[in-house]
Amino acid sequence: MEAAQGQVVSVAGSRLVLRSRLGALTLVLLCAVQFRDIADTSIVNIALPSIQCNTALGAWGAISGMAAAAGVFFGGLLTQGPGWRWVFFLNPPICVLAVAGVLALLANDSAARHRPPTFDTQGAVLLTGGMLLLVYSLVRAPVVGWGSGQTILTLAGSAILVAAFVLNEMRSRDPLVPLAILRVKGLAAADLTQLIAFAGFFAMFFYATLYMQEVLHYSPLKGGAAYLPITVGFALAGGIASQLITRIGTRPVVVAGCLTAAAGIYYVSRVPLHGTYVTDLLPGFIVMSLGAGSVFVSVAAAANAGVPGDKAGLAAGLLNAFQQVGSALGLAILSAVAITRTNNLAAAKAARLLAFDAGYHQALLVGSILMTAAALIAARIGNTRAAAPLVLVNTEVAKEPADS
Repeated sequence: MEAAQGQVVSVAGSRLVLRSRLGALTLVLLCAVQFRDIADTSIVNIALPSIQCNTALGAWGAISGMAAAAGVFFGGLLTQGPGWRWVFFLNPPICVLAVAGVLALLANDSAARHRPPTFDTQGAVLLTGGMLLLVYSLVRAPVVGWGSGQTILTLAGSAILVAAFVLNEMRSRDPLVPLAILRVKGLAAADLTQLIAFAGFFAMFFYATLYMQEVLHYSPLKGGAAYLPITVGFALAGGIASQLITRIGTRPVVVAGCLTAAAGIYYVSRVPLHGTYVTDLLPGFIVMSLGAGSVFVSVAAAANAGVPGDKAGLAAGLLNAFQQVGSALGLAILSAVAITRTNNLAAAKAARLLAFDAGYHQALLVGSILMTAAALIAARIGNTRAAAPLVLVNTEVAKEPADS
């Protein structure tokens, strides 16, 4: 899936096709991809009960960040080979394997077999519809105008859908998101930190890719390969952060990580029009990866701390959902920032390449500001020195008689 995101960036985004309705829908599709797979942390909670908590969280956080960077590289490989459309063929077989794995896990959970199957379909539709409409509104606003009827109506429609979701969750017998869980100390702050941090983090990939391809004229493969050092940074940061948590706690690790990542993104935002990879991009990439990698590990530990074992999966799902929503909203908001800047310079008769480059820089600057804001919010999260228990399923339940 990361490959698909990276190459929609390469093919559609690099031309800033948001001036057309098809271009806007393309970016909305890219943002919608971010609303997927909210269960991966829950799988860690279920499948790794025998591994030390911080070790498992460190591995999970490092691999997640590495996948984001490596996906861009493999996407570039496919784009330069059989074509960018092939990135979408990777996902169906992966989804089939994921579903098979989930069914295998649930087959061993006798408690799940005894519970009646329920799913808050109405809540899922309302929330997803509200978020997608918000993303579409933000993407189209620079084109049709912030004060246009279309922008006002779509933003209002998004607010109505989200409000309806909250009311639905309050009244539903089996809500998708039981609002009471947000009363767990530090959980809401950890989720919000994740949302804001990913808004800045994901946008860096988008606009750095545009800069490399449109300004430096990198091929898709070369542009993807430029992100490989980031995977090393994530691996190192994940291992170090998982050990620091037990010594100084999650809060200082998250705050320091957000500020470090913000510095890296800011460095990239200052790249000159005809910069070079080694001196103008690579240092920022490495600094960003070291900061962001530590954030992903420590914020996961903070979000799970204090959560009852039977709610661990819900807390993990919320954290990952905030991650995906932050990526989508961040991309939409920073796209609006970049397009507005580019359009203003184009109206002033600036050179096309200069206008595009200024738009990229403005978006990256705002991305670094978002990371700094995430550091401020992180000051409110819990400061636990031990990750939450990874055991989501009570294995004693499996001993119940089949006829109970």
